[in-house]
Amino acid sequence: MGVQINAETAEPQVEIFADRPAVTHTIAARLLAVLKEAVDTQGIAHVSLTGGGAGIATLEAMAELVRKGAEAPDWASVHFWWGDERLLPAGDEDRNETQARAALLDFLVAEQGLPAENICAMPTSEEAAHPEAGAQIYARQLETHAPEHGIAGPHGKLMMPRFDVMLLGVGPDGHVNSLFPGKDSLNVTGQATTGESDAPAALGPPLRVTLTFDAVHTARRVWTGVTGADKAEAAAAALTPGADVAQYPAANARGSEETIWHLDKPAAANLS
Repeated sequence: MGVQINAETAEPQVEIFADRPAVTHTIAARLLAVLKEAVDTQGIAHVSLTGGGAGIATLEAMAELVRKGAEAPDWASVHFWWGDERLLPAGDEDRNETQARAALLDFLVAEQGLPAENICAMPTSEEAAHPEAGAQIYARQLETHAPEHGIAGPHGKLMMPRFDVMLLGVGPDGHVNSLFPGKDSLNVTGQATTGESDAPAALGPPLRVTLTFDAVHTARRVWTGVTGADKAEAAAAALTPGADVAQYPAANARGSEETIWHLDKPAAANLS
């Protein structure tokens, strides 16, 4: 398919931890610190969340740290977004939004001053009849928080906020967000969102909305949380120089300033 790694992005750093809790607690602590710094210096922070076991466990770890009194940002100035979502009814337990609300966001709204409108969820199936419609809806939502003249993407200007951090999981097949091996979505450029109508059956509901690689590459920091032996092959392949993005999309999961892979020992087992 000719998908190329964006050479202008930050080379991946690899950090290996003992187990999933070590991975998720490290990311959670780092995220709190980065969001606080962003709010203190910029007056606002934007973060893109991910689902999956490690992604939701990271949000649970954040809630735990905040409850224990960890230094945190002014939540009124933090906006939460998503890298992808299943096009399902509101409140469906398979939606990343539903899981994130239970893990962290409802607590922040109820007890920490996060405005409900700062939770920028992707559309539900009630709001969008098909993935491309959902992608268009989310693109318009991103645009309302874009700088006046947008931000520079690798294939032209994108009307979206610049994420201070984008959190990503990596699937056993090497996908990130809903950018799956061999799919046309890998080649979408010049726009922040796209739809996916045929996600692999083994990974749940097929209808998805996702951010594109162009959107991923505008994030200042891209952090993956990769845990479990079932991710070892994909992690090793994606981190191999010259990796085939069409086969292992995670190879192209890179931020504009920083890219960090956080792996537990089982996920790192195949790294050289």
